[in-house]
Formats: sequence, C-alpha cells, structure tokens
Amino acid sequence: MYFRDIIGQQSIKDELLRSTRAGIIPHARLFVGESGAGALALAYAYARYINCLYPGETDACGACRSCQQYDQWALPDLHFLFPIVNVGSRNLCDDELEHWRSFLAQGAHTTYQDWLEILGGESKRLGIFAREGDALAEKLSYKVGEARFRVLIVWMPERMHESLSNKLLKLTEEPPEQTVILMVSHHEAEVLPTLLSRLQRLHLRPLSEAEIVASLSKQETKRQDEAPEEILRTAAHLSAGNYRKALDYYLDRDRELEQERKQLGQILRCTIRGTPIDMRQRADELSSLGREEQTSLISYTARMMREFYLYALGIGEINYMRPSERIIAETLKGCITGRNIRQVQEELDLAQRHLLQSVNARMVFFDLLLRLTSILSPAYRERGLKK
Repeated sequence: MYFRDIIGQQSIKDELLRSTRAGIIPHARLFVGESGAGALALAYAYARYINCLYPGETDACGACRSCQQYDQWALPDLHFLFPIVNVGSRNLCDDELEHWRSFLAQGAHTTYQDWLEILGGESKRLGIFAREGDALAEKLSYKVGEARFRVLIVWMPERMHESLSNKLLKLTEEPPEQTVILMVSHHEAEVLPTLLSRLQRLHLRPLSEAEIVASLSKQETKRQDEAPEEILRTAAHLSAGNYRKALDYYLDRDRELEQERKQLGQILRCTIRGTPIDMRQRADELSSLGREEQTSLISYTARMMREFYLYALGIGEINYMRPSERIIAETLKGCITGRNIRQVQEELDLAQRHLLQSVNARMVFFDLLLRLTSILSPAYRERGLKK
C-alpha cells in the first residue's frame, strides 16, 4: 500500500511527507479513523515511505529493496500486533501472519468485518492478549537490520489487554533506538488514556461526497435498482464520508446491513405488539448471534433511531438512510421524538455496555425490549400503531 492507494486525506499525507523530508520522525503516532476509512493503509504507507531508499516528493519509489519487501508485507524489521481469536491461551499474532498478509492484500480500505471473516471469528470477541508482551520484547531486543527504522504497527490498540497496554506505555516513553511505533484505532476513546497521552495523533476526516463520487465513478456498479448517476449520489451520501461504506453500497455488497435492517424491523414489531412471549422469543434469537454481531446490531439500532428522529424533523441533508430504511422511518414518523429519543439512546447504550461486559445476552435483550416497549408505547398509541 502506498499513499496514492488511499482515497482523500491529502492534508494528513502532506503532513507526513513534509515532516519526513524535514527529518522529523516521531517515535509514536496514532492514526484514528473509522473502520474502512483507510487508517491502517495510511500507517503502512507511512512506514514504507520512511524506510524507502529513494523516496519521491509524494510517495515511496516502489522499486528499492525496502519497497519490494513492503510489497510482500514482510521484512525482518516490520512487526505487527492485531486482534486474534483466543485459542487455548497459547496462540500469538505471529501464528496468524499468513491470514494477516491476506487481509492487508485486500486493499487500502479493509474493515474489521473483513478480518473477522478471514479468521472465521464472527461469533467471538477478538483481542490482543498479554502474552504478546514477551514475544514483542524479544523482537525489539535485537539490533535493527537493513531498514532505516524498525516499525511496530499496532492495529486496534483498544482491543489490547491492559497489562500489554502498560508495557507499550513504557515502550513509547523509552523506545529502542531507530524504532517507530504506529498505532491505528477505530475507537480512540477506548484506548488506555495514559497510552493515548504519549501518542502523536492524526485524525482521518470524513471524505466529501465529491471525493467519493469521483473515485466510485471509475468503477462499474453492480446495483440495478437505480440509475447509475443516482446510485453514485446515494452511495456518497449514505456513506457519511466513509469510502468503504460507499463502495459496498455501490457494488451491492452491503448484505450485512440489510440483515441488520431486517433484525431492526423485527425488534420494532416486537415493541409494537408488546407481548412478553414475543419478547422472549426475540431475545432467544438475538442471544444466539455472535458477540460481535450483537454489539454491531445495537450500534446500528442506535444510529437508526437517530435517523428516524431526524427524518421526522425533515432534515434530509443530514439524514443517512437506504430506501428500505426510509420505509421504516415513514411508518414510525412521529414516534421517535424529542420526548423519548434520549431515553431510547440511554437504554441502547446500557445494553451495549452490558454486552461488552459479558452479561448474559438473553437477559440483556429481553430487558432492552421491555424497556423500549415501555418508552415507545405512548407514542405508538398516539400514532395509532398500538391500541
């Protein structure tokens, strides 16, 4: 991956290029961006550039020995930490390097979901475990070989065990000679605060709709439900500045979101009917999902509640819904209001925290359905959706 492979983010690229040409190489940086925004690719392109033997004005040369090794995702002075599935409390990131290289080879705008699918860990919560500490210490104890800088790339430090985060904290305070640590986070607020304070942060901005349209127009859409020009505009708008989301919609690859939309519809029907038997059945079904799928569904539901609220207010320019979601919004128009949206979001936030704390999922979803039914029932009755 090179700088040219990442869509947009020109201001960050210019800063990285300028500081490198000036000989300023901070020993610890944090790249922050949504999953699919290209933060990992940007960190990798930067690692390549600072080690390139003949760097150009805007990118690495691509021909020197270092660049050729970076093309293969493997060289002695490049190390990775990334979330993996825990297997008997023994496996390390090094055991998944073949999968990791396949993941990186997919392109600049890969997502956490792509990584889950490669590992087959959709039903598990991945982590970077404390046992990585000893292996990492051994790697960093050796002298730097051919590279100008030894690089450690940590993807999703928010998934690190706290004891490993504390080891990296010491490493960022007193790094070995010629060592650069690059971290990539999708949820900056979940990174250990003391570690966060030691990192120079770079935030990827949402792309403009014009940037997304310009890039997508070079590809052929797979969708047949709208005219090509309309599909471009819809994809750019719905993405909220995330290129990968726009690409998935444009290429008709957003099946996961369609599944979540169906699950949201079932949840809402359950709150309208309001019978404990329906709630019990729905809670049983949702509890059978993997942990990552459960937390993703809660996040999606929270986002859609916000969209339904904005839709009722008629603020279309900041409304991000697919046609199928707009049908639900029209049905619920007037039900999600300023009188209940805060309570709804608080209950969804609470359910999310409980799931992340490994509370019994069946109890979490049953309790959530009960509470949402209680909050929304008055509005349902006013709208005639419920007797």
